[in-house]
Amino acid sequence: MTMREKVWPTLVVGALTVFAGGTILLARIAASDPHASVEPDYYRKAVAWDSTMAQERRNVALGWQLTPALPALGAGRTAPLTFDVRDAHGAPVTGASVHVEAMAVAQADSTVSATLGETDAGRYVAQVPIRRAGLWELRVSVVKGADKFTADVRLDAARDVAARAVDARPGDVDPARLRAGTGPGA
Repeated sequence: MTMREKVWPTLVVGALTVFAGGTILLARIAASDPHASVEPDYYRKAVAWDSTMAQERRNVALGWQLTPALPALGAGRTAPLTFDVRDAHGAPVTGASVHVEAMAVAQADSTVSATLGETDAGRYVAQVPIRRAGLWELRVSVVKGADKFTADVRLDAARDVAARAVDARPGDVDPARLRAGTGPGA
């Protein structure tokens, strides 16, 4: 085989090697990123979509309201997370079991969970290892007898002020900006 006949096979093999190596490198970089995550049991949740929608309808029917509270994050390893749970008429929901799964949105692959204990009528508290300032997603489940209420709550935790609940999500259209003719969606 002459040198001229070896050029094309060498180029093809070289291109495939660079492509395969680059793909492996990018896959390793993506897999090691602590800011990326995969929803756990996403397939089971997708198959159970009907029951998820039934739970959403049950949440609306119950009409319970959750009011979260998280003080400014200190130097400690935990922070007291509080939920006031009220029924549709504003009365406290007492004697319930409240469970929360919390994840920092910036590092959603790392979750913490806690069961909150009732301290006053309808007020549930637990020390939760929330040490990082920023946006946190809390998946809350409240069970009282045969009733189950679920909610996803987002809190913006900070070191210098108490956390605030965040209703808008990135990419949501802001109605005030839309009416003013400024910003996304205008």
